[in-house]
Amino acid sequence: MMLALGLSLGGGTTMLLRPAVVASAQQSMGNMKVEAKSAGDTEMNAAMSRMMQKMSAMKLTGVQDRDFMMMMIPHHQSAVDMAKIELRRGTNPKLKSLARDIIKSQDQEIRQMQGWLRTWYAKQP
Repeated sequence: MMLALGLSLGGGTTMLLRPAVVASAQQSMGNMKVEAKSAGDTEMNAAMSRMMQKMSAMKLTGVQDRDFMMMMIPHHQSAVDMAKIELRRGTNPKLKSLARDIIKSQDQEIRQMQGWLRTWYAKQP
């Protein structure tokens, strides 16, 4: 799995960060998978893996605002997915309440960013 993260250099230029950042992210993900001790852990790892796969498959455009939204959407979706797992498997009422708040706010922000992407960048590749 390759992960490309964008670092804005100004003037619309984006540098792709790969070796050290990717190795660190992959090691962290690998460690999480090894340490899964329950079905909930497995589900959380799957949510994180989906996010990492979506983000690593993205081609950054060099347009900071667009790239930010494109990367944040799967990031937010991962938070929603994990919050849903907490609602199904968690037991702490305060955390379940937080999970509901996360789902509501992150879903709203995802829809907002998707709308902005369509409106502002629909004609761009």
